[in-house]
Amino acid sequence: MPTERPPPRRPPPGAGRAKPRQRPKNLIAHVTRDGEISLDGDQEEMWVEVIGRIDEVYSDLLRYETDLEQKNAALEDAYAALDRAHRDLQQAQRTLVEQEKMASIGRLVAGVAHELNNPISFVYGNIHALDRYRRSLEAYLAEVHAGGAPDDLARLRRDLKIDPLLADLGPLIEGTLEGAVRISDIVRNLRRLSFGNPGERRPIDLEAVIRTAAQWAQRAKNSRAALTIDASTRARAKGDEGQIHQVVVNLVDNALDAVAGVSRPAVAVSLTAEGDDVLITVADNGPGIAPAITDKIFEPFFTTKPVGQGTGLGLWISYAIAAEHGGSLAHVARPGGGACLVLRLPADRAAPRATDGA
Repeated sequence: MPTERPPPRRPPPGAGRAKPRQRPKNLIAHVTRDGEISLDGDQEEMWVEVIGRIDEVYSDLLRYETDLEQKNAALEDAYAALDRAHRDLQQAQRTLVEQEKMASIGRLVAGVAHELNNPISFVYGNIHALDRYRRSLEAYLAEVHAGGAPDDLARLRRDLKIDPLLADLGPLIEGTLEGAVRISDIVRNLRRLSFGNPGERRPIDLEAVIRTAAQWAQRAKNSRAALTIDASTRARAKGDEGQIHQVVVNLVDNALDAVAGVSRPAVAVSLTAEGDDVLITVADNGPGIAPAITDKIFEPFFTTKPVGQGTGLGLWISYAIAAEHGGSLAHVARPGGGACLVLRLPADRAAPRATDGA
């Protein structure tokens, strides 16, 4: 009977495969009492590789740190240059705003000078006439007190034109007083416009403001344009009268510039009430504003005037003043052509409700 052979033994799992590389263990577990590290060959090789990788990463970190420091230094230089440019821009803007304010003051002074010229000239001429009349009256009265003959007094009275002189004294004095009152009104308007407290809001007689501002702007320009003012409504607003005066002067000044080359120049200023708002409209029959630049006219430094004739800040400042008063400044299309700018302000609710034609 044949001898039974034992069944073949299967190789254990994993036999014949490459031995997997062991992961490095904690070095502290291999530190001997003498402070040395006890590792076998494979562990030592793996830890040398790990330490080499750490050195590479550390070198990369040092390089990145150096690059970052260089970039930070460049950014700091760029920020310093940007900060200097920003300060220079702010200074230039402040300078231009001050120049625009001085230009507004110049237009105001020019308008006031023209406004004062007529009454002052009238008063000056009347004073000379009164002085001449005084000398004639003194000569006649001296002859009367000296006891001159009646015929001599009659002849002197006729030669010195005493009777026409006496008849002209009343109108001459009235005219002089009228001129003095007119000068006083102009000075009072100037004081009201110039010496108000900044930011103070008071009821504004818009009719008086637009009449004064429009007339002064026209006289400052010596414009031949036909200026019409329609302020039949008694609408009032609340705000800084001097600033609103400045806005109207700017709008009328721009309108007069726009119609300078028109054969029949005309500028119309109107005051109307619309709901809870008051509207000041300045329209002209000039070439108008091109649609492509309508959205730019209120931007700072934008101007269509030749170099040296405008800073581009008048409408921008006017737009800001309107916004500060809770209103708006906008350009609206005009069917007949030309430009039309509308200043909208909240009406003074404490004042009697305005009605057109009142």
